[in-house]
Amino acid sequence: MNELMSVLGEYGKCMKNLRFWWILCGFVVMSWLMSGCAVKNFQHEGIKFRTATELVELLFDSPDVHSGILVVEADSDQSMPLVDYNSNMLFTPASNTKILTLASALKFLPERMAGLAYVHHGDTTYFRGTGDPGFLDPRFYSEDVLAFLKNQKNLVFLSDWETDQRWGSGWSWDDYPYYYSPQLASFPLYGNMVRAWCDDDRWHLSPSGIIFNKVHLPGNFRAKRQEFSNIFQVNTARCNSDTIRIPLVWTPQVASELLSHVVGKQVYVRNILPSWLDSDWKTIPGSYRDSLLYAIMYDSDNFIAEQTMLNISYHLWDTLSTLKSIDTMMKSDFNRWTNKIRWVDGSGLSIYNKFTPRFLVELLGQLWAQFPPDVVFQYFPAGGVRGTISSWYGHREGPYVFAKTGTLSSVHCLSGYLKADSGRTFIFSMMHNNYLGSSNIYKEKMQTFLEFLKQNY
Repeated sequence: MNELMSVLGEYGKCMKNLRFWWILCGFVVMSWLMSGCAVKNFQHEGIKFRTATELVELLFDSPDVHSGILVVEADSDQSMPLVDYNSNMLFTPASNTKILTLASALKFLPERMAGLAYVHHGDTTYFRGTGDPGFLDPRFYSEDVLAFLKNQKNLVFLSDWETDQRWGSGWSWDDYPYYYSPQLASFPLYGNMVRAWCDDDRWHLSPSGIIFNKVHLPGNFRAKRQEFSNIFQVNTARCNSDTIRIPLVWTPQVASELLSHVVGKQVYVRNILPSWLDSDWKTIPGSYRDSLLYAIMYDSDNFIAEQTMLNISYHLWDTLSTLKSIDTMMKSDFNRWTNKIRWVDGSGLSIYNKFTPRFLVELLGQLWAQFPPDVVFQYFPAGGVRGTISSWYGHREGPYVFAKTGTLSSVHCLSGYLKADSGRTFIFSMMHNNYLGSSNIYKEKMQTFLEFLKQNY
């Protein structure tokens, strides 16, 4: 009997322990289910899913595209991402490169750029360009530089900083006639662009003095330029008032001719700095930094981005070199990314640029840590409102996506910030390479994903 009671006692203990483990397991399962209830069941093309990672895999796991995505919460431990999909792989970033130019300008440039550098020698003023892209561009303020030049008795433009490189490394050479690929220069005028428009069957080109020939070719181009000269053709069969911009061929001689016309006196050119010239150079304030940054970020203006990198080099090194500006940032803010990314220009036109989504998210995190949210958002295109995403990622209650696009052939990227309904802010980078056809299919998928984040996290 004692043995029987002992066995029953042990059985009772086992049953109590078993009930305890069943209760514990039930609690864990219920906790998991309740935590999941915060995310709504979401359906896309008939497939239901619950997490952002599941949606990313559904949308972008395809042999037709090489995609990388990283999403982190802005105010939390960024080593714990919400989504991590190929985030350490390299991609061609296209104009996402301009985020690096933005960060460089905010770090090194004053509120107004140096517009030009000058030194007086007797009654002659020698001047150099500083890379400021805003001079005589109707979009920007340049009155101080223009007034200074008009008030000098004799002017000599020193072009000793010029090189034979018209464009950046890895740019497409046959883009020369298009507005997004103007020639780089130490002292740009009019944005190194000719503006052409037509009214009452009469064509107009600005600046004045540009040579153009008329042709009549129905259904063809409106206006174009010869590759190596400032001789333009305009098409009388396509006359309308829309202004088109065409890059001009910039040389020191072309710059002096255009400037002579503006200031009302002859501007001479000298290619070598005289050994006897005083080296105590002074500067005249030029463009407002932020007005240029808005053009870079909202309009994705390649020329302004490249010239801004040259102006940074002037402020840091008293010379014009994009590579020096890049090297300075790589040795400071981006030091830990040495040999992990490749950065070669300021605009993203180069196919040689290679970044990872993780690098871009870290950079965006640095900007988030340095500036108030409203200041950061102001520099970025806003979904449905302004810039290159004015037709995408919008919402009737106002913008919730603030991000920079990047587009080349077979490349589309979007990196920036998302304000969720929960009040949380997320930093994200979405990079897509090596697809064929239109980028719209990926914009639509990204819009689906970003709306899901907004509503559920």
